[in-house]
Amino acid sequence: MAGVARTYGFLAVIGCVAMIACAVSAQAATPRERAVAARTCSVPDYPGNGYFTSLTVRHVDCATGRRVMRAHYRCRTAHGPKGRCHRRVLHYRCSETRYSIPTEINARVTCRRGERRVVYTYQQNT
Repeated sequence: MAGVARTYGFLAVIGCVAMIACAVSAQAATPRERAVAARTCSVPDYPGNGYFTSLTVRHVDCATGRRVMRAHYRCRTAHGPKGRCHRRVLHYRCSETRYSIPTEINARVTCRRGERRVVYTYQQNT
């Protein structure tokens, strides 16, 4: 009978240790720490004729990434559907790499503000 009590005591200790480990790991990921890690976010609807295809952010949250995407789109299309943005948007400096064919533009945009990064891709029909 003493062996059974000892086994249950051991299992109780193991259970407590497991619960503490779970609590510590859940607590370690604060909102600040989650924003620092690069992560993929859902993309907003494309305002024009095309698609936003991906969004990755680092040191910012997804809502900020989506705001930067839309602001860059407005800056870029202010010069026409094939236009480029040559100024800062929301204090971010953006660079764009395009792969174009006569009927569409596929591009990757990287916007930087210190350590903050917003990287997104889009496909626009011309």
